[in-house]
Amino acid sequence: MAYARRFLEAHGQDCKILRTPVVDTKISIKRSTRAIRDFGAREAHWEGLIPLEVNLQSGELFEIDGKRYLVQSVVFDPASRETACYVVKTNCVLQHQRQVRTVDKTTKIASVSWDTINENIDSYGEIVTVEMRHRDPGILQATRYIFQLPKALDVRQLDRIVFNDDNYRVDAINDVGMEGVVRIQVSEDNRT
Repeated sequence: MAYARRFLEAHGQDCKILRTPVVDTKISIKRSTRAIRDFGAREAHWEGLIPLEVNLQSGELFEIDGKRYLVQSVVFDPASRETACYVVKTNCVLQHQRQVRTVDKTTKIASVSWDTINENIDSYGEIVTVEMRHRDPGILQATRYIFQLPKALDVRQLDRIVFNDDNYRVDAINDVGMEGVVRIQVSEDNRT
């Protein structure tokens, strides 16, 4: 048994990968803040080592001591022969809704409603600041928050995100930056 595996088994933290069925394993994580200047983001970014055979994937969630983490990326670490991962601690719980239109016999829109597609989504969110706009010229003018969440949830442009009982419209989706994670920009949503 390699040194890294012995270390994980002896000193790793208990970790639950939130899949079906849930996978119990060990993980060693530490803050990944060497290059982070935003004090608000320092609490969020972590890196770690997890056993290779659990096959951790980008976009999955895991839990340590009641705190949830979203896996941004994973890579095989040749030195330890285990999986290295980069994660963010989730700080938001979202609800995902999609507009449904029903038509009458004359094919005119009879009603519009919002169906809940995904409830209680653990995600990582940031409020858009002037500093962020300077660093990232791709942030839209009306964007209020940027959220990272699992790509498997199939969030689409113009869907609704409910956060802290307020409605937000999905204006932009970046689904190519991280394999299993989507980064969405949302603005205030006044649609009924």
